[in-house]
Amino acid sequence: MATKKQTLRAMRLDKRLTQAQVADKMKVSQSHYSSVERGEQPPLLIEIAMGFVNRMRFRSSRTDGGSQRAGRLKD
Repeated sequence: MATKKQTLRAMRLDKRLTQAQVADKMKVSQSHYSSVERGEQPPLLIEIAMGFVNRMRFRSSRTDGGSQRAGRLKD
């Protein structure tokens, strides 16, 4: 069974979001968000982050009105 931190990371990657994008929405630094994903922050912050990721839209790679390309983003 996946841990909450593993689930959070999987949710973020499924939506093709970077840690920086989620951190920006949460109004925290990317390094702070990274520590949340690593489980170094209180469990409540993982739950809060999951809520933010859940409400965020998929990241679109469309910049010129062309078709979307599926590609994995770096963390």
